Formats: sequence, structure tokens, C-alpha cells
Amino acid sequence: MRKLAATLALTLAAAPAAAQSGYERFSLDTTAAIDFFHGISPAALFSPEDNVSHRAQIIVDIVGTARIGRGWQAFFRPWFRLARPTTATATPPPWDAQIYQASLRYEHAGPVSTRVDLGYMPSPVGLGVFDVNPRQNPTISGHASYFTPMLPFDTGAARPSAIASTYPLAAVVTASTTRWDARAAVTNSAPTRISIAGVTSNPQATPVFEAGGGLTPITGLRLGAVFAHGAYLTASELPVTTPPGDRTLTLAGVEGEYAFGFTKMSGELIHDTFATPAGDVGAAEWFFQATQTLTPRWAIAGRHEGTSSPVVGIGAVFAGQPKLLSNELTLVFRVNRDLMLKGGYYARQTYGRLDWDQQAAFQAVFQHRWW
Repeated sequence: MRKLAATLALTLAAAPAAAQSGYERFSLDTTAAIDFFHGISPAALFSPEDNVSHRAQIIVDIVGTARIGRGWQAFFRPWFRLARPTTATATPPPWDAQIYQASLRYEHAGPVSTRVDLGYMPSPVGLGVFDVNPRQNPTISGHASYFTPMLPFDTGAARPSAIASTYPLAAVVTASTTRWDARAAVTNSAPTRISIAGVTSNPQATPVFEAGGGLTPITGLRLGAVFAHGAYLTASELPVTTPPGDRTLTLAGVEGEYAFGFTKMSGELIHDTFATPAGDVGAAEWFFQATQTLTPRWAIAGRHEGTSSPVVGIGAVFAGQPKLLSNELTLVFRVNRDLMLKGGYYARQTYGRLDWDQQAAFQAVFQHRWW
């Protein structure tokens, strides 16, 4: 945490003293969610597992924002999770506490609006990272591709994801008009490695270039593209028995969002090229999700998601299923402004398996803005 404290101090010191003295407003949003999953496949009727513990998971997401004048804002976002035990009889794990965001932002409005972000923040690559908050997530489960490492494809190396829910240390510059937007960033880790402030198991810091942009041809429709290049593994993270040198990543993808009437749709397709001693290997991640508002209180949402891992082996896992697939259908009921209830069906096919885990899910989400 000392590294995080130093980063926060340097970040806040970057704001002009005049801006810091112009403190205007502080807001605090709190989201708390509890969810349960239960196997419902025919086999689960006799042994209700379906690769899920039927114990609760709890998530608390806190977002603090301070306006400090002249276009400056500061963000601080601690995130806590009590994960479900791996089995019904296992001891619950301790609370997982992380800092998802600790950053400073400067915005300037104009014909071409500009924004500069410095600190720990969401990666500029990947739409799914914005669904981490349970209130913003249209379904109950998170994006499996963002949290599940792929099958091993480089001997002795860490297992990256096709894309990760990472909040790296970064500097991002964004420009936008009513018709287009563009961003460029330098981050301290690749968008396929999870990197969160204060976590000791983060990858070794290394500069990675990321960029993206989009067009808005009509109101409600945005089509975009993303790119990233840099080392996803540094030489210091590799065993001494492997060939020396950093392992590089080239990521390219497309994304889209469309909202009309009471319907909202979004999706992305990402392709990764990983450099290994045996040559380049490819992976892909994709998802499509949609939400239909039925009444002011009721909505229905669905998501299909998948990851295709590099196939570099001939073992049973690769031969059986080198992909991770999931489908979810969720019914949403808004009790009031602060409380939301979700119930749904979730099906998942994990790496190395030809059958599907089928689960019923329930979630209660409370969100309130205190100031």
C-alpha cells in the first residue's frame, strides 16, 4: 500500500495549487450486492454441484469523486469482495480488498473536448470492464473472459487472459466531438494481465501503448476500434530455463454500442497475438449483450460470451475444449431507486469440457449516492 500512497500523493500534487484550493463538491456512491448460484442441470438434481458453491458472494463497490475546480476531478474507488467458498463445506475465504481507481482528471470543453487522466483507472481497452459494478452490469455474473486465465501456451510463463478487468497505472489522453472520439494511453501492464493498485501479485511494470477511437454516425450508435502493443510478460517473470527476453502482445479489436427506444446493445471482438519462443499464437475474446426495458420497473437482459485460447498442445484439455463459453438470461426488477433484484439462468462451458454447467442465479443490488 505504500506504493499506492506514493502514487496518490504524486497524482494529487500534479494538480495546480489554485485548482486544489477551488474545491467545489464531493460525491460518494456505494453499491452493495449479494448473489447466489445453484446448479439446475439433470445431474445436479442428485448432486447439486454444476461446478458452483451454493454459498453467497458479496461485493461492495465505493466510488468517491471530488471536484477541485477549473476542470479538475479526483477519483478514489475501493472495492471489496467476499468470494463464495469453492465447496459447500469449505471455510469462507477472507475479504478481498482492492483499489480499483485512484486517479486525477482534467477536462476542457470545446468544439473538440479534451480529457487527461492520470493514475490507476480502468484500462482503455475492453467494454466489459465497465460492467464490474453490479448496478451497471446488465446480468448477474461478471464477464468470465475478463477474469479467467486461458489455457497455458508458453511453458513456465504466467497464464494471461484474452482480455482482463485490469485497472493499471496509466496516462490517458482523450479527444471527442459529437461525431467521433479518440484516445491514446501508456499503461504499466498489458490489457491481458490483471493489475490493481495495492495487490502484491501484480505483473512486473512495463510500458504498453494502447489506443482506441470511434465514430457516432447517428444518435445512439457508436462503432469503435482498439489497439494495444507491448510486453505482456517481462523477462524477470520467466523461469531461467526459458529463452530470455520479454514476451510481446499485439491486440486489435472492434466494438459497438447501440441504444434506441427502450433497447440497449453492446459487444466487442478482440484478437490477441502473443509472441512465444515457438512462434506467434493467437487468441480471441468476444461478447454480445442486450437489455430491453419492459416497464419502468421491469427489464430483461442477455449475454453471450466466449474466449478461444491458443491451441498449442495435443493433450486432453486442448482436444476436448480449447474455448470458454457462457450464456446468460436475466430478469431485472427495480424495487425503488436504490434497490434492484435480478434472477436468471446461466450456462457455462469451461476449458477442457464438452458438457455445460447450468445454474439458476439470484442477486440483490443496493446502490445509493450519499452526497
